[in-house]
Amino acid sequence: MTAGNAAIDLAERRVEQECAAGVARIQAAIRGQYQAVEVTASPFCECGERIPDARRQAIPNCTRCVDCETFIERQSRRRA
Repeated sequence: MTAGNAAIDLAERRVEQECAAGVARIQAAIRGQYQAVEVTASPFCECGERIPDARRQAIPNCTRCVDCETFIERQSRRRA
């Protein structure tokens, strides 16, 4: 496995984790059990840009800004 493939695999795992966490929050909200989640991840993206607070609240522990996440998702779709 090359370093590029390892990075892509890591990014895909992070996206899956973020999606799973989002689904769990939505399910809890539907059941009326939603509780605020403390954001513990760095407020900065891997690219150095600040991740907007709204995104960090919607997806706790996210590590990328919207632009970087979009780029990674597009790369993943091209590989598939």
